[in-house]
Amino acid sequence: MVHTPHSHPPRWPTAEEITAFFDGQLLQGTSLERLVEQAAALASYAVGRVRADGRGVARDARGDTLATTPPPGAASVPVVTGGTVWVDGPPGPVGRHFLDRLALTVTVVERWGMSGSSSISPPIDLLLDPSSSEIAQRWARKQLGLSAETQVRVAICGGQADRVESFVATLGGIEKVIARTSRRDKTLVLLAARSSGPVEVPGVPTGVRAAHGRVVGAEHAPTAYLTARDAYRFARPSPSDRGPYQAVAGVWLNGGRLSGLAALCRLKRDDIEIVPDVKTLAALAEQYGEHVIQLLEAYATTDSLRKAAAEVLVHHNSVSYWVQKAESKLGYSLTGPYRRAQLFICLCLYRLWKDDGDE
Repeated sequence: MVHTPHSHPPRWPTAEEITAFFDGQLLQGTSLERLVEQAAALASYAVGRVRADGRGVARDARGDTLATTPPPGAASVPVVTGGTVWVDGPPGPVGRHFLDRLALTVTVVERWGMSGSSSISPPIDLLLDPSSSEIAQRWARKQLGLSAETQVRVAICGGQADRVESFVATLGGIEKVIARTSRRDKTLVLLAARSSGPVEVPGVPTGVRAAHGRVVGAEHAPTAYLTARDAYRFARPSPSDRGPYQAVAGVWLNGGRLSGLAALCRLKRDDIEIVPDVKTLAALAEQYGEHVIQLLEAYATTDSLRKAAAEVLVHHNSVSYWVQKAESKLGYSLTGPYRRAQLFICLCLYRLWKDDGDE
């Protein structure tokens, strides 16, 4: 084996130390040469990266350059981008963990060129990402000036840019905006929560979809994001700049109140669209307009035609007409046991299917 002489074999770092090291390399920004050199110093054994064409880099524990070809007995694993990484140390679960993390980090460096801090994701993106490691989470919290216990919530909004900006400014006047980022066509805002209750806003600009998630400690920020994302999927564009809004309008939804409905958000679009009732609702909306869906939602969430009519500000005869139309298309009476609950679930599934939900 090629390594610095020891009276006893070097002690492998623990699995936690290995994970922390490679996460730190990505967070700080690194090059392939620096990565291999630092990895060899961590392991106290020679480490190498050899590509499929034989080129690469290898260093011993002192940082000296070695041939990229692994010496006899060295352990190695393949890299997604081709070739292998190797370490001239004893095999075992920790050694394999070291190689797996090295291979993953090499893949990121070679594919995306993590050669400097400019390649690091913004702290808010790391903080809200459910796949971020605890090391990355701690780094992100430090960068944002948060302790693990700081109470935060996430708001998501989408729509016309100037109206979204106006709404973010409104939120900032109620709770401190810690940071913000964009994901696809949506704006994500991290807020310092003043209380565990909902954020009361005077209104949401016309046409803007908006929702917020549960209040959690910053160490659980991905949960704040996920609950906000779930609520956003059920949110509808605001019908007017000022409230109050009818519940059926779906304006400024609170992900902390979704309860079991949040589980529906885990369903894939392909799984939803095979439900016959969802197809029927989609056909009704296409033929007669989305207002029919809103009428049916009001009926499914109240206990009478008159209450439903009051929710959507129409005559109860109009609600009755569309309920009968839906019954004829669905093939069953909505006055039957559990049928109204069934309709409500299918209406939720229709909203999720229509939204498509990818963040």
